[in-house]
Formats: sequence, structure tokens, C-alpha cells
Amino acid sequence: MEIRTLGTIALLIVVLFGSFLIRIQGSAKIPAGQLTDPDGYFYYWQAQLISENGHLPDRDMRRWVPVGRDLGQTLNLYPYVLAYTHKALSLCFPNISLYHVIFFMPVICFCIALGAFCLFLAHTFDLRVAGIVGIFLATLPASIERSSTGLGDRDSWCLMLGILAIITYLASLSVHDLSSRMKWTVTSGFIVFLGGISWEGFGIFLSIILCVEIWRFITSETETDLKYYLIWVCIFVPTLYIASPAYRDGYGFAKHLFAFVLMPPLAFLGIRTLRYALITKTPWAEKFKPHARTLALGLTLACLALAIGYVLIQRTSFASTTVPLSQNELMKTVAELKNPFLEYWMFRYGSVFVLGYFGIVMAAIRFWKIWGVLFAAPLTLFAITTFYRSRLDSLWGAATGNLLFSAAIVACAVGVIVLAWYRQSTPKNEPIYIAFAMWFLFWCALARDAKRYDFFIGISLAFFAADLICFLADFYGNQIKKHVPQRLLKTAIITLMLGIILFWTPTGGHATRTLLAATHFRRAIPGNSAEAHAFDWMKNNLPDTAIVAANWSFGSLLNVLSNVKTVVDQDHFIQHWIYLYDQHVYFAKSEREVLEFLRTHDATHIMLTTEREPPNTFLHGQLSNAFAPIYPADSFSEAAVKVWKIHYPPDVQSNPKYLATDPEK
Repeated sequence: MEIRTLGTIALLIVVLFGSFLIRIQGSAKIPAGQLTDPDGYFYYWQAQLISENGHLPDRDMRRWVPVGRDLGQTLNLYPYVLAYTHKALSLCFPNISLYHVIFFMPVICFCIALGAFCLFLAHTFDLRVAGIVGIFLATLPASIERSSTGLGDRDSWCLMLGILAIITYLASLSVHDLSSRMKWTVTSGFIVFLGGISWEGFGIFLSIILCVEIWRFITSETETDLKYYLIWVCIFVPTLYIASPAYRDGYGFAKHLFAFVLMPPLAFLGIRTLRYALITKTPWAEKFKPHARTLALGLTLACLALAIGYVLIQRTSFASTTVPLSQNELMKTVAELKNPFLEYWMFRYGSVFVLGYFGIVMAAIRFWKIWGVLFAAPLTLFAITTFYRSRLDSLWGAATGNLLFSAAIVACAVGVIVLAWYRQSTPKNEPIYIAFAMWFLFWCALARDAKRYDFFIGISLAFFAADLICFLADFYGNQIKKHVPQRLLKTAIITLMLGIILFWTPTGGHATRTLLAATHFRRAIPGNSAEAHAFDWMKNNLPDTAIVAANWSFGSLLNVLSNVKTVVDQDHFIQHWIYLYDQHVYFAKSEREVLEFLRTHDATHIMLTTEREPPNTFLHGQLSNAFAPIYPADSFSEAAVKVWKIHYPPDVQSNPKYLATDPEK
């Protein structure tokens, strides 16, 4: 076996073992049956339904009572993976429960993604780049928080599919054997299908691949690879359209899935086919052929203009269906959708977020010399208005900051397109650099307005930081006299730089917070709290037909931990119901108003907590016999969590206004 192969295997073992070991550190602190994220209970709930029935119902009638949750508008592959993974494992290991599967799945998915990415980099670049990327991704607190045991959410699953889809597509571009290229193309298309049936946001990963293809389209003179792109598109576009109603007639959060996921690859296929026909099949082919790149540029700009026109036409509907572009009041209350600040980036990424940015700028200048400034300059403005937003907004205001950020995005797009048009020589591994530069732009743009998306930017930051470190090691190593062993010298330089980046506080020292991220960033929900005791009591004392009205953040926890039905939850399926709940329960003008609202939603019980509800809510006052206190049995008035059984007076009737799905115009 070759030394390079042995080195790759050893590297993978060390990186994956270390990454896995770090991410399971907090396992012992999580009580049995609990998770560390409310959304994890949502997928746990769905996986339970699949395990019991073999499939999900068309409509989940145990939440969002009385209308139920339309599951045709959700992308549900992840809970199916959880349920059937458990079924498969239980054949050999009967003691493994569904809870064990969902508990460890985030770690497994992240390690698969990390292993595949490092293997790809080791093959495409060298072991140094792969090793540095592996070390960064294994230790970055931002990469650990949402990939540790107990999370339960699908973030690691989606990241895994995104990485696999992109690196398999990039692999297909780098091979020359037709059979191998076809296999990689088909594999990438199939993974895109899996991602598209897993998450509404998977279109971001698809857009990264499309940006690589647009770059290749503008920089090429012919269309020799059109058949591979056609096959790739045909694998996931029709299958997604057939597989999920969300792509055919989506509404709510799925309203724009067809336009943003399926239309762009089809539109790009159209302009590629058009150029191919113009330069090869028409009577004017000889005139068009010398201007193939200009023709590609014009077609691309025309397509972008149509896309911008669609966005402008539909902009009013984005306010309620797009996150985090939405700035409505409900979304502003979700902590994970708040704006990150400078200290947040520094704490979670150390100096890697700065090194990653400099790595992109350095690559642009190295590859395209003075023309690289077309991308590097607006990228600098983009990075400043993203990472330093909190400081700069305090100086010139949020409106100016948002304007500069928008200008930076437009300038980056224009710079990349013009750079592609002028580019003459082809740098080695160019598509890879383009892909991860676009990864940086897309995910940083989203993370700027929503903290939770910063989990996805670590891939590009680690790659470009590693590329910069290796470049500097080679540069300084070559300055030393020839009698010094170069390999040893460059390895020493890289080791020194890594030690400083990982552990020295003035340069970030993010590795000093690695175990902290694994053990303290995510706490068990509900933990050993008053809510946990209430959930357990309801499970043991209420029938599974009970409908418990409670704050939306408790929705899925009540489904899983108490086995009861709920009115609203963190899925935010009908956002207006959450507003109505606040208005007619917490801030009701009379007891009758509360009862009418609850009667309309068929609620049999209501739960109130001192931590989540406002202190001046109507339920804290004197209530009639319609509200019968049932939990806790002792010291009810001072309890942190209270549960009432509702006895509706005969004259209290349902009112359709409490089922409205949109604000009154």
C-alpha cells in the first residue's frame, strides 16, 4: 500500500475519532429520553409516528388542533431515516431504541461529512490541507454546537448531504474517464434529490453547484459537458416534483420551493442548450462561435434579470414565508434567528473566520492577479459588514449597514461574472475554489441575520484558512536556505501556526473552548426542571386524547414527553395562530374570551409557566370554576408550572375568528 494512502487512512482515523470523542462529551449530562433542542423533539415525534405506522399520515392531527399539520408541505426524509435506521439496527442490536438513534445521529452525520470532505481534499490537494481542515472542523465551537449528541435536529444531516452533493459534483469535473464521470454525476444528482426531500434550505447547496457551472459556462468556448449536466438535472428535478406536494403546489414556508430549487437548474439548462444550438446547429453558427463567451455572458445576465424581476414581483409574499429574510415580530423572538455580533464570531471561530476571509482574497489575487481585485474588493466590504456589523451599525445605523451589505453582494456577483468573462488561464482546482468561495458568500449572508446558520459556514472558512496556512508555509519555507530539509521546515511552520491559532488567546485560541462547546453550549431541554416534572405528570395522568394549550415553544415537547395533543408549536406552521394565542389567552380582556379561544381549538387543558408567559397575563388572576387546577396538587398558586382542566360553560361556543390563518386586512 502506498505511503500516501496509509497517511490518508491514518489522518481519517485520527480526525474522525477525535471529532466523535469531542462531540459525545456532554452525553452523561443529558437525562434519559431528553434532547438539547426543541426541534429535535419534532423529528423524534415524526420518527415515532413512522415507527408505529410505517409512514407519516397526510395530516398530523395531534398538533395544530383542530386543523392538523399538513405534512405534504414538509420535507420529511430525516425522520424516515431515523425510524428505518432504528428498525435496521434493532435486528442486530435489540437494546437500541429510537431515542438512541436520534441521540447519536448528529454526531454520526457530521463525522461522515468530515471524513468525506477530508478524503476529497487529501486526494485533490494533499494531506496537509486535509489535516488542517479536519483539525479546524473537529475543534471549532461553532461546528460542535449543532453536531453533538442529543441535538436531535437535522442540521448535521443536511450539512452531510450538502458536502456530499458538492464534492461528488466537483469530483465528476476532475475525472477524465467517461464511466467514472457518469458515476460521480449520477451520485451527485441523487444526493441533491435526498437533500431536496430533507430540507427547504437545501437550495443553497444546489446554488453553489450552479455557480460553479455558471463560471464554467462563461469561461468556456464550447458545450462538450452539456450531456452530463442534463443527466444531473434529470435525476433530481422530476423526482422532487413527483415525490413531494411541496414542490408542486407549495404554500406557507414551501410556497417558493419550485421557483427557488427546481427552476434555476432548468433555466440554466435552457440557456446552455440555447448557446449550444446557436454555436453549432444554426446557419449563423460560424458567426456566433468566436463570441461564445460573450454570448454566455449575455444569456447569464438575461437570466439573472428575470430572476431579480421575479423576486421583486413576489417580494411581499417573502415577508411571511422566508427565514431569515423575514423580519416579522414572531421570528424576532426566536433566539437562533437573531443577528450575531462580533464577539459571537470570535468566541465560536477564534481567528478562523478572519483567516478564511484572507484565504479567499489571497486565492483570488494568486490566481487572477490584478483581475482578482474585482472579487476581492467587494468581498472585503461583504466581510466587514457581516462580521463587524454590530460595531459598525452603532456608528452609522442599521439602514446604512444593510445598504452597504447589499451593495457588497451585488458587487461580488458582478465581480465574479466579469472576472469569469476576462479570465484566460485556468488555475489548478479552480472549480473547488469557486465552489467554496460561493459557500462562504451564501452561508455568511444568511448567518448575518440568523445565528443558527453559522453552523454551515465552517466548511468554507476551514478550507480557505487551511489553504492560506499551506501557502504561507510554502512561501516562508522557500525563503530559507536550501540545506534545510524543506518538508520538515514546512511542517514545523504549519505546526507552529496551528498551535498559535488553536491555543493562543490573542489570536482567538478557539481550541480552548472546544470541550466547553461540547458540554455547555447545549443543555438538556427540559432538564431537571419544573416543566420536566409537569410533562411527566401529564404523561402518567392525562389520556392521549387530551389537548393541552401551552406556549408554542413547548409544542413538540408535549407531543413526545407527555403524549398529548397541542394547539401551537415551534414548527410555526400557522404563525398567525401564535399571535392569536398571545392576544386571546395571555392578554385577553375577559375570562370568556380565553374560554372561547380554547373551545375553538378543542383544548381540554391549559399549561402556564412563570418563565415563558408574561407576568400580567389574565390567567394569573382570579379564575372561575371553568378552570380546575389539577397540577400541582400542593402550593398551586406559587407553582412555576400550572395545569388546569377546562370545564366549558354551556354558553361558551367556538368562534371561527380564532382559526384565522392570516392577519385581518
